[in-house]
Amino acid sequence: MNRLPAVWQTTRLTIHDGTLADVPQLMAIFNACSHVEPWDPTFKVYPEAEFAGLVTKSMGDGVGNGRFQLQTIRQANQIIGYFHCYHNNPQPNTLFISMFVLHPDHQKGGCGTELVAGLAQQAKASSHQAIWLEVFLKNWPALRFWIKSGFTTIIDMDGAYHHDTTSHASIVIAKSL
Repeated sequence: MNRLPAVWQTTRLTIHDGTLADVPQLMAIFNACSHVEPWDPTFKVYPEAEFAGLVTKSMGDGVGNGRFQLQTIRQANQIIGYFHCYHNNPQPNTLFISMFVLHPDHQKGGCGTELVAGLAQQAKASSHQAIWLEVFLKNWPALRFWIKSGFTTIIDMDGAYHHDTTSHASIVIAKSL
């Protein structure tokens, strides 16, 4: 199965498979991004058990866990973000990023761009042909970031049938490797 390596590096970052010891830091980083919730409904408050469940799922054998993997993003041995993804889902040779979170203190400094470039290299080396992700259209900063990172192919779109302040729409975008 084509999983990302358990540990890999970029110029400034080290990426590790998540462990249960990381859960409090993952939760703190996620909560530091809660200001995004009006734009992206996935950024609501979750209990710590939810984060522990994601890490536990990631630690599975890769087949029984739906090919799910959670990795931490570290700079100078400090966790500054994380992402989780599915391998070969929703289709073969595709890496689907299901969550990408970088602490606000580390945004706009090039870490996200560096991580995505490294992730593309690692995904290609593990036989993936594309990376997909879903982004909510109200989340302009995220949409801008992903488009600048080369995610320019629209795969699918979804949205509420009526527009109001609480409705959301999203697109699945892809980058070929």
